[in-house]
Amino acid sequence: MTNRRLFTTVSLAIILLLAACNLPRPNATAETPGDPIGTAAAQTVAALSTQLQPIDTVTPVPVPTNPPVMTATQPAQTTAETTPVKACDAGEFVTDVTVPDGTSFTPGQAFTKTWRLKNTGSCTWTTSYRVIFDSGNSLGAPASFNLPTNVPPDAIVDISVQMKAPDAVKEYQSDWKLQNASGVTFGLGEDGQKSFWVKIKVETAVLPFAVTKVVISADNANYTGACPRTVALAAAITSTAAGRVTYFWERSDGTKGAVQEVVFDTGGTKTVNSSWQFGSSFDGAVMVYIDNPNHQYFPNFALKVTCN
Repeated sequence: MTNRRLFTTVSLAIILLLAACNLPRPNATAETPGDPIGTAAAQTVAALSTQLQPIDTVTPVPVPTNPPVMTATQPAQTTAETTPVKACDAGEFVTDVTVPDGTSFTPGQAFTKTWRLKNTGSCTWTTSYRVIFDSGNSLGAPASFNLPTNVPPDAIVDISVQMKAPDAVKEYQSDWKLQNASGVTFGLGEDGQKSFWVKIKVETAVLPFAVTKVVISADNANYTGACPRTVALAAAITSTAAGRVTYFWERSDGTKGAVQEVVFDTGGTKTVNSSWQFGSSFDGAVMVYIDNPNHQYFPNFALKVTCN
């Protein structure tokens, strides 16, 4: 009986002790006075601290560094300049010889457009090369036509075409390009894509001043004999009203005379004179180009000089 009471008392003490260990405490680090378990734990930690000897730390030995390696500086490389290779077919626009952009015409009025181009390529433009209509309004011109002469590299050529103002009153643009003997189309500029063009205005207002007729004559239109030979020429110019007419003479081989002028005080006809010296035989034509006010060539006059 005594043993049973003793066992019960010991068991109850153990249970109370275990329950006391598991109860939460407001401050885990603070010790409760009279707590035999906390006191024993603290004494154990202190005893261990006095028994452990500090461990010597190893001071790292500095590792010698290699001296910097000198690298040879490579001299700057120079690239040889190369001359760009010219394209075979290339050109550039120089000027509008006739009909600058924005020129006005009446409906149905005929005119001659002349562009001045330069061959900037490496190939000669032969007379097999063609001028072709590209876009816009053809203004009554043919769809294509051959160049008037061979044009070697760096040479200049004047290209003329007869045109006619449409009947509708508005602004028009006609774009053109070149085509080589193989049928390959090319334009102007560095990329070879730019067209050359004519821009006109068609207006209903009647032009107050215009040249309506030019009649050419010569002292001998079919000469045979010693050369050089000077041929005297005359042109009867008829205007509708008073004004200043500018004009120049031109031969079918492309030779042009200087720009001249004649002033009309009223409408009518005036005759202007000129002459051309031929040092060799010539079989072609002469013509007069009225720059102001018409921008137009008038009919050719046949002329032949045979030098013996």
